[in-house]
Amino acid sequence: MPRYSKQTFHLEIHLDRTSGETLDKQISSQIREGISKGILKPGDHLPPVRSFAKYIGVARATLNEAYATLTAEGYIDATPGRGSFISTQLPDKALFGDRRGSDCGQPHAAAPEKSLNRNADFCRKANSILQPQANVPLAVVTPSRQLSPGKDFMAIAARVFKNLNHYLRYTDPQGLPELREQICEVGQRLRGIKADPSQVIITSGSQHGFSMVTRLLFNPGDKVLFEDPSYPLLRAVAKFNGLEIIGVPVDTDGMVVEQGIELAPDAKGAFVTPSHQCPLGMLMSIERRHQLLNWAETQGKWIIEDDYDSELKYGGDLPYPCLQGMDSSGSNVIYTGTFSKMIFPGYRLGYLIVPPDLVEVFSGFRLITERQGNEALQAIVAEYMREGFYEIHVRRMRKGFEERRAILAEACVNDLSEWGEIVSGNQGMHVLFRFHNQEIDDMAIERLCLRENIEARACSFHYAGTAPVKGLILGFGFFEPDQIVATIRRVAFILRNHFAGYAIGPGRPLRARF
Repeated sequence: MPRYSKQTFHLEIHLDRTSGETLDKQISSQIREGISKGILKPGDHLPPVRSFAKYIGVARATLNEAYATLTAEGYIDATPGRGSFISTQLPDKALFGDRRGSDCGQPHAAAPEKSLNRNADFCRKANSILQPQANVPLAVVTPSRQLSPGKDFMAIAARVFKNLNHYLRYTDPQGLPELREQICEVGQRLRGIKADPSQVIITSGSQHGFSMVTRLLFNPGDKVLFEDPSYPLLRAVAKFNGLEIIGVPVDTDGMVVEQGIELAPDAKGAFVTPSHQCPLGMLMSIERRHQLLNWAETQGKWIIEDDYDSELKYGGDLPYPCLQGMDSSGSNVIYTGTFSKMIFPGYRLGYLIVPPDLVEVFSGFRLITERQGNEALQAIVAEYMREGFYEIHVRRMRKGFEERRAILAEACVNDLSEWGEIVSGNQGMHVLFRFHNQEIDDMAIERLCLRENIEARACSFHYAGTAPVKGLILGFGFFEPDQIVATIRRVAFILRNHFAGYAIGPGRPLRARF
């Protein structure tokens, strides 16, 4: 509340009667400066004109003129019968100061330019082009309320927070032991993980894990193999840490490992999404997996496995075991997992599984950079997994997502078959709709969709150097069936209005080519 009680006036007014500036302007200028410097605060009472004019030795008309100027500028409020007060809604230049301003009439010297880290411009650019998609159809975002963890999760959270003091102490930077144990047990059943809880490092999401990996396993200037296309935010982490990215083409069997080795025999490692290639969607074949593991084992290379939505396998078949579980020596693969898809992305909870001889390295890094994670949040997920609710939730999500995926596929056949077809694998929270005519500008379509409040990300956005596949990445996890169908019809309307000449007749064979 404004402080309308009268109080001592804290600002000294110094007048220079030899100056060419009039006395009322000197008074208003010094009061304005006092506000800017915080000496006078919003709600402060100004002295009555009669007594203040007498105190500083000016005529009442002079002070009235100064007050009138400040009132017109919004610096003071005059209330009949109560007096004048510093305004509670000051103009911006009073709140933040005049950056070009003066100090007692003297101009400021030009401030020297401050230095920034070499990555400042990179971060500024990343912030402008790598923002997450909005929660509008057909973004690849968190599950809808109907498929999110329900009352069991909330009941466990309530129990944990009743004993919150237990989790508000300094603890192991690796994370809560109970959660690490559950990750190993459940991960072994669902993904074929082979690890001891001592190898698990809890992270604040997969992006945090990637940052740790790129800084600890590689040095600036090191070459690393990346699938092309790949997840742009992961490429950004590698570039931020000075790595030289070698884009390796992808075919229907995943990363073409032999070509990657030819492109960069001296590469120090490879980043891959073998369970569900991002964004094309195929599963890396067993042959390619063995090629990659053999390269790492015999040449002393690292494999970073991003298993971002591996639980979501449809059609009844179990997915291949993860690369980490296939690594017979247990020394070549760093596995990155996340709860963003299965729980909530805003929960910021993920994990790394590292070879035993790297545990101290990664634990020390976590200790230095972040000290530890939030054990209360970890405890909720650990108990949710221990009581069996997590795997029930995964099965429920699979069923719901498979239904929504089928609805999306049918809608694409009904409304978009003139322009393309779905070519993704049978897994995950998104599909790739590939255009028959690869001359279509998918980035232009993405922009047109955004104008209609539709998130249909261009596939070419994910490419770094390889000739891109033109298509749209369509998410379905967050959206109800009727939303999906209606949105596909709106996409069809956009294509008919802007790309009618690119439609292919019904006689054209529909084959996926990567």
